[in-house]
Amino acid sequence: MAELLHEYWESDDGGEFGIVQERSDQLRPTLFPDARFVFRLRASSWFEAMQSYRERLGYGDYKPPVDCPDTFYTDQEAREQVAYLNRRSIP
Repeated sequence: MAELLHEYWESDDGGEFGIVQERSDQLRPTLFPDARFVFRLRASSWFEAMQSYRERLGYGDYKPPVDCPDTFYTDQEAREQVAYLNRRSIP
């Protein structure tokens, strides 16, 4: 099963958690200019990632939206992320 890398960044104005992708890295300096890297985790789906994120921050169990199915990441998404990670450069 494919897993994707997720990161949590924090600033004085809040935090950002999501899949590591080029667009997020491009937008972060504008949206959160003082963002500090906090942690990363790997997960095979968004629900798994959210549960791990909430556990890590002590927020309790993740309660997914009603009637919202979990989406598992694909091998293609994992390959695309690996390709990006191999060229990634963040300040």
